[in-house]
Amino acid sequence: LMADGKTYRMTKATVFTRSADKTVTGSEALDPAKRYSRENDSISIEFEPIDAKVKVIDFVEEEGSNFNCSGIRLDGKCYPFALGKPKPYPYAKNEPLQPLELTYGKAKYTCLAFKYDGTKKDPTRFGLNNCFSNEQYLNFGEDSYEIEASRSYTAGIAAPYPYHQFGVFMVPAFETEILVDETAATAAHLGKKIPTDKIIQFAGPIADLQQVRYDSSHLEYDMASDSPDALWEKLQSKLQDIEKNKTYNRRQKDFGRLRAEFIYVYLYNKMVSQNMASQKDVHAPKLEILHDGRSFYLINDDDYLPYAHANGISGVVTEWMEGYRRAMNMAKRIRGLELMPEIAFDTIPQLFQYELRRMNDSTRVAIEKLRKSAKEVKVMDTPNCTGQEFLGNVVRENPGVVLFFDFWATWCGPCMAGIKAMEPLKEEWAGKSLRFVYVTNESSPANQWAKQIVKMPGLHYRLPDSIWNAIPNLEGIPQYYIYDSQGNRFFEQTGFDGIEPLKQKIEEALKQ
Repeated sequence: LMADGKTYRMTKATVFTRSADKTVTGSEALDPAKRYSRENDSISIEFEPIDAKVKVIDFVEEEGSNFNCSGIRLDGKCYPFALGKPKPYPYAKNEPLQPLELTYGKAKYTCLAFKYDGTKKDPTRFGLNNCFSNEQYLNFGEDSYEIEASRSYTAGIAAPYPYHQFGVFMVPAFETEILVDETAATAAHLGKKIPTDKIIQFAGPIADLQQVRYDSSHLEYDMASDSPDALWEKLQSKLQDIEKNKTYNRRQKDFGRLRAEFIYVYLYNKMVSQNMASQKDVHAPKLEILHDGRSFYLINDDDYLPYAHANGISGVVTEWMEGYRRAMNMAKRIRGLELMPEIAFDTIPQLFQYELRRMNDSTRVAIEKLRKSAKEVKVMDTPNCTGQEFLGNVVRENPGVVLFFDFWATWCGPCMAGIKAMEPLKEEWAGKSLRFVYVTNESSPANQWAKQIVKMPGLHYRLPDSIWNAIPNLEGIPQYYIYDSQGNRFFEQTGFDGIEPLKQKIEEALKQ
């Protein structure tokens, strides 16, 4: 705990367990090695005595983590806001939202978070999944992120605690600047009424649309209903609220309407999947979503294609979704290390070809590298077993040797750190009865996986999710198992905590 520039350490932490009616049923001292339930457990923290003259608690922080809560004051007042007056939107008040003509290009965001004293906070966290390659883009150390794309993406951004998470959309050829006041976000999180523009501000060509998306982030839950008629009535109510909003310009109202309709179709499709509604929606002709290029600010996949077909909606958006579906089917084959002939790209819209050709070239290089490294790296076929049987099958197929299993993924930072630290040690164990078994799943894009494993001598499995998800006690990655030469499980560990513990356990298993 920091207060008036002084540090006060925690002296005691007690965890209280509660029943469904919130009654305390037990308590215990906090055990850092134990897992607790966010729903059923709460914690009380005590600190060293605070100086009686202290009037402000600056922030609470856990050492070695990103958990911190800033901006709490003993007098209950907010700190001065770090954000000034928002930049004006670059559009006339009555200018309507124009259709978006998608092109292949760079989409970029810059997000700056500020602390209670106005200084810049650590970079925000960012996550995005590439639809074609299935690569996960994670950003923990930069204020800006840029992606080349042929479609819009929804990116998840988390400012520092209280993990003020929000989604922004990244559109090719557009940039967005985001400013976040962490202290204002904390105050709002604690129940204080804080103006939205004091918490978060957007700037750039689509800043006004980003603001509407942020304002309506809860829309899906507000509109959720148990019948198609009730859902339609909720949509009408939302549309009236948007039209009456005096702070929105014309573009924002147009976008707000499309977003509300976008959520309506999403929820209607859920009802169809649950046999609560027919595929043909009597209200479909009254919708604006799916009918012109303005929809491309929101439509970024083919999920709404069945709705369009069932309700006779044709045009530029439906054609785009149909082309996107063909492109995704090709991307899936390429991710499975299948090379596409040049003629195959003729069936794909020009908009998507650059990304798919790049994936195809990358896969070609990966396959060639695998061929050259075949002696040290052995790619195993998909096993004919269940997830529960997988480990036992591998052990039986490799009798008389110590097996080191490493469950990992190409996008997992701790996994890659462990793999990198292990490689130099393999020379020490050369000639010994030790075999490395690396296991990943479909979340590791095949071409990226193939390029990575050429540096990792051993047996390699890329399991389908149906097997991976059924492996017992696989709660996270990296996950390590060591089996001794008699086929008994000797050691297991979740997470990478340095190479020495793993090295020691492998050497112990070799001595048995």
